[in-house]
Order: sequence, then structure tokens, then C-alpha cells
Amino acid sequence: MVKIGFVGTGQVGATAAYATLYLIDCDEIALVDVKEDLAVGEAMDLETAAIVEGKNTAVYGGSNYSLLKDVDIVVVSAGISRRPGMTRLDLDKTNAGIVSDIIKKIMPVCPKAIILMVSNPVDVMTYVAYRVSGKPRNEILGVGSLHDTARLIGELKRLGARNVETMIIGEHGDSMLPLKSQTKFSGITSLNWDKILESVKERGMEIIKRKGATAYAPASCVAAVAKAIVNDEKAEMPINAVLDGEYGLRDVALGVPAVVGKRGIEKIVEYRLSDEELRNLQKSAGIIKEFIADALR
Repeated sequence: MVKIGFVGTGQVGATAAYATLYLIDCDEIALVDVKEDLAVGEAMDLETAAIVEGKNTAVYGGSNYSLLKDVDIVVVSAGISRRPGMTRLDLDKTNAGIVSDIIKKIMPVCPKAIILMVSNPVDVMTYVAYRVSGKPRNEILGVGSLHDTARLIGELKRLGARNVETMIIGEHGDSMLPLKSQTKFSGITSLNWDKILESVKERGMEIIKRKGATAYAPASCVAAVAKAIVNDEKAEMPINAVLDGEYGLRDVALGVPAVVGKRGIEKIVEYRLSDEELRNLQKSAGIIKEFIADALR
């Protein structure tokens, strides 16, 4: 039996639940939110959608964390969202308190569940979830760098690139960096990496200015990671993970290449980085560490 839970049923959480329903054969989906009517309403709507899609998925909603009993995966997207002019790190202290409270409520109900973090700043929140839960680090995953990578691939395709293989690592934020040494593509001969990366960074805020929030893309990232776990795909993808010596870094969570399967992070892949990439990754880790320290203070 496959049961997946969602804490937070705002635009991202509800859309992620639908994307997961569509992509994965779930037996049960549980939606939890402090706004009980919202969670119940989303569950009712989602259960009808399951019928239309020919799926026998039971969907429950409410404010009681007992709904998460026996879930295999719990997706956490609750917290305040970015507004125009805000960076993800501006959400640090407030969302750390919200996430800490959520993790403390999750653990007695579903202590074995793999936790997928969506709440921003996702690198910091992934580490907060790790520290508060006491779970093995392979069972706490953030999905921000997968989202950034999708945006990077989109930028390269708009420039005419084909057969793109690339990845963004580091912070899900301003200090993110493309893994240029591992990037492959055809169709174009040169790139202005600075301009491309700036476009990737600005895309999220441009969406927020136009429609209020990003939802479809992060929801699709959640569903893709959940699918890799449920189906034990052993798929390599960029995941915001807690590091313990990989790339020479410890006591921080940030985007790195990882193999994802039924245990969550099966292994972190350590590519040989260029000197520039390693310096930038270390710089990104330093920035995140400062915010982690503030969040846990």
C-alpha cells in the first residue's frame, strides 16, 4: 500500500498533491492544514479527480496530524511565501519556527516516513527538519535544486540547445551555480553563463509578480521525487541534502547530485568539480550555514 501525506494545502501543497495523484498509483493521500476547511475541501476535490482518472485513491483532509499515520512520504510545503522584492532567505526565521513545529507533530505519527521539504528557504528548512526530527539524513530531501535545474534546461532550450544534460547545485537561491563541467548539449556552440544564470534566478520572482506564486513546477518536482522513491527508481537528480563530508562540506544542506530510491537518498554523487565550481559551492554553503545558525538560534 502506498500512502503519501501533505502538510500545507496552499497553492503549492494542493497542486503537488494533484501532481502526485496523477503520476503515482497511491492508495491513500492525506492532506493536513491548520485551515481545516481548506484541507477538507481540497481532499474532496482531489478524491473526485481520482475517480475521473480511474484511480481508487482514498483522500482525507483535516487539521489533525493523525491523518498522516503510516504514510510512506510526507511533503511539507507549509509556511509563509515569498512576496515581490523578497529573497527566499528572507523567510528564514519565521518558517524555521513553523517547520520545527510541524516536524515535532509529524514524528510521533509517522516516524519512518521520508520527508520532502518544499518550504523556503528549502536548504535551511531541510537542515532544520533533519535536526528537529533526528532522522537519518538520507530520509530528508529538499526539492529546490531540481526546480532550478528545470529552469536552467528551459533557458538553454529557448536558446536553441537540444539534448540538454545539466544540473544546478548549491543554494536554492542567489548563490546557486550551474554544474558547467558536467553540462552537455547540442545545437548551439557558445553560452553566456552569467546571463543564463541571472535569467534562472529571476524567473521565480517574475512568476510571483505576475500570478502571485509558483505552483505547477514545484508541484511537478515533488511528484517526480516521490515517484522515484515509491518506484525505487535509483534516479540521479539534484536534491537539497544534508552533507557529511561530501564535497568537503558538513553541517549544511544544499543542492547536490544524488541517487533517489526507496530509502530516499541512496547516495550523494560526487563529481570532480572545477576549481571555480568548488569555490562557488563552498561560498554557497557558507551563506546557508549563517542562516541555519540564525534559524536554530
